[in-house]
Amino acid sequence: MNRKKAIVVSSALILIILGSFFVGTLYSGRGAPGVEMPPTVMITTGDMVYVEGAQQRTESQDRVVIYNARVSLETTDIQGCLQKIRGLAESSSGYVASTSRSSYGTQSRAEIGIRIPKEKFHAAIQQIEAYGKVLDESTTSEDVTQQYIDLKARLSNMLNQEERLREILAMATTVDEVLRVENELDRVRGEIDSLQGQINYLEGNAEMSLIQVMLIEPAPPFTPPGMDWGETLEVAIMGFFTVLRGMVVIVVSLIPIVVVGVPLYYAYERGKRKKSLGHKKD
Repeated sequence: MNRKKAIVVSSALILIILGSFFVGTLYSGRGAPGVEMPPTVMITTGDMVYVEGAQQRTESQDRVVIYNARVSLETTDIQGCLQKIRGLAESSSGYVASTSRSSYGTQSRAEIGIRIPKEKFHAAIQQIEAYGKVLDESTTSEDVTQQYIDLKARLSNMLNQEERLREILAMATTVDEVLRVENELDRVRGEIDSLQGQINYLEGNAEMSLIQVMLIEPAPPFTPPGMDWGETLEVAIMGFFTVLRGMVVIVVSLIPIVVVGVPLYYAYERGKRKKSLGHKKD
């Protein structure tokens, strides 16, 4: 009987333990039943980990994208196109970032870069395409969201360090302690300025898209070069006399050779014939 009771008690204990394990697993990480815990997101930067609430996670999910475009147009009115593109930038709450002009032979070229709000990026490109014949066009988009989040997290950490160092500086009692804390403050402040500059750069490029426009004049049609018949005839006559002069020089130069060579040739031939007749008589 005692053995049967021991078995029953043991079985009950095992069931209680298994039930407790199941219930504990079911509610693990969820807090008390009926209470929702706010989700968190962890951002890791080097050896530093930052935990943000649900609201900050929602904000970090907004993509930070940089849009750029390059358009090449053929036009007979470069100056007019430049004015239209400047007007487009101003009317779109943007600005002209750069301009340049150059010439290649008889062709004139110009390049202008404008920055406009990203929400007007595609509409601006379509409008620019109407200013001339499109020779080439390309657009790029660079997602810098992760880089942006990383910089913001590092900046937050540096600001916390700066605040803590100022508290330590207020408690410093010796000159050596003050100098050491101030040196560290300078280093942290430099990091903060650098990070803030990078963040500003990404924000500025993401908010204001860049469009580079190359304007090219059409190549001029081929026209045969004009001919000055008087000059051509003069050159031809000069060439004729040049050839004639060369022939005279050659003939005169050969006269001594002819004077000496012809008698010698005939003498050689005469001697050769005489020697041939002598062999025949023998």
